[in-house]
Amino acid sequence: MKFLTLVRHAKSSWETPGQEDHDRVLNERGRRAAPAVAAFLRQTYWCANEGQAALMPAPSKLVSSTAQRAWETARALAATTAGGEQALLLDSRLYLAQPSAILDVVRGLDEAWQHVVLVGHNPGLHEFSNQILARGVISRMPTCSVVIVALPTEFWGLADWGTGQLLGHVTPKSLEKRFPELYQGISLADGDD
Repeated sequence: MKFLTLVRHAKSSWETPGQEDHDRVLNERGRRAAPAVAAFLRQTYWCANEGQAALMPAPSKLVSSTAQRAWETARALAATTAGGEQALLLDSRLYLAQPSAILDVVRGLDEAWQHVVLVGHNPGLHEFSNQILARGVISRMPTCSVVIVALPTEFWGLADWGTGQLLGHVTPKSLEKRFPELYQGISLADGDD
């Protein structure tokens, strides 16, 4: 079994006129959401609590788009893993990638890695999420949202459309609604995120 955690980058800034899309950084909300979502993933999915087994293995690697906003999000995630920033890799193929390009990245992952986090962009990441799942549909994938998938194969090279099992779907808004005392201010107060 292989595990794939798909993360759309956190909310980025549009405040610098003329800035290249690739160079946009996280805005204030994005800088709050990324570590909050990372902490939730670590506590809920990746680490065993006293007397409980972890739901899945901790990530072996975090592979990020080269865009600044994706890299900053990946660094927040890496801070909650045992490997820290040593577990981070950049892959330019993930920048604004279409689903087929993301599948190529997944198929090329090192077979020694059991669980990989991919940090990328919509619409490709959202479309990839829905195409990799055997059942279920992810209706929305707002910024800093996460889709966790189990792939029923021993080899990344055999990953294919319609085979994944959905293990979790987390959004900043869902965390803020469910745990307002812990996750205040990581999503929009009203409307779409």
